[in-house]
Amino acid sequence: MFERYRQDARRAIFFSRWEAQQSGSVYIEPEHLLLSLTHDADSKANQLFALSSHTDNFRSQLKSHPPAKTSKSVDLPLSNTSKRILAYAAQEADRLASKPIGTEHLFLGLLRENKSDVPEALTAMGISLHSARNRIREAQGLPILNDEPDDKETSLRPLRPFAAFVLLILVLLLIYLLIRLVNP
Repeated sequence: MFERYRQDARRAIFFSRWEAQQSGSVYIEPEHLLLSLTHDADSKANQLFALSSHTDNFRSQLKSHPPAKTSKSVDLPLSNTSKRILAYAAQEADRLASKPIGTEHLFLGLLRENKSDVPEALTAMGISLHSARNRIREAQGLPILNDEPDDKETSLRPLRPFAAFVLLILVLLLIYLLIRLVNP
């Protein structure tokens, strides 16, 4: 399942499991994924966004519980929300033309998930999805986009008037052909 993930992203997922166990959760939730990104100072997400310096702030904002004694052998599953975040991370890696998925893509996935408190905590830090994408693009040497749509559906909107025009032409052509067939 994690073949496409870089080593730093795999470590982050390992640490998210640890964070979930420490909080006594039965699932790996988005806040555990965010806190996991603060563990590795050398990860791309941490280098770009200085997440380690905000660990205590994240814990208080996300109401993460103090360490609890739980079994270390428990294999915790991802919540549905966390599964969506991993899917978003893969989409973000594709969007940035990156074959491997790294912590920076996990970070973008966290920002995209609207059924979580994580984007709000990151917004309080001054990080939005658009600004994070641009910071990552800049680090990769890609051009910064001024007005990037947040999803792929929005980027198709300029085609809709053209599609409506083509449809109108096809309907008129069909009516013309029907009239020609009825009146030879």
